[in-house]
Amino acid sequence: MAFIGEALISASVQVLCDRITSREFFDLFRQKKLNEPLFMNLKTTLLTLFVVLNDAEEKQLVNPAVREWLKELKRAVFDVEDLLDEINTEALRCKLEGEDQTHKLTNKVWNLLPSSRNHFYQSMNVKIQDLLQRLENFVQQKIALVLGEVARRKVSHRTPTTSLVDEPCVYAW
Repeated sequence: MAFIGEALISASVQVLCDRITSREFFDLFRQKKLNEPLFMNLKTTLLTLFVVLNDAEEKQLVNPAVREWLKELKRAVFDVEDLLDEINTEALRCKLEGEDQTHKLTNKVWNLLPSSRNHFYQSMNVKIQDLLQRLENFVQQKIALVLGEVARRKVSHRTPTTSLVDEPCVYAW
């Protein structure tokens, strides 16, 4: 059961890092005045935490403090996912409004109220900063909990043994 939790948070962290560094998000940051260095710091912090997840999973079985740390980290990772989803949704909405000719009036209204969109992206920068601070606290706590990098579990890809012959030709005497 612990392995499932590790796989879930590890996969979430990996997906977040991929999303943060994707071309689409990079273009979005440039266009929408989101703070790019904040996102790069967010990625670095997530990767710093990612490397200790195996150790945390193992130690949570005997250390309640590590178990609580891992539980809170999962919440923070899910909050980062939610934030990125919110940003992505807004970007898609803006893109659709720009492409849809029937929304010309809506676009004109939005252009008259640029503070509405600017406020959204400013609030996103604040939320990113808050989440980054939370994650940096986890980095500090990992040091106190003596969590370190351990080798990831490798899944064996060994070919199963069988009595069937796997040869294109069978020779007989």
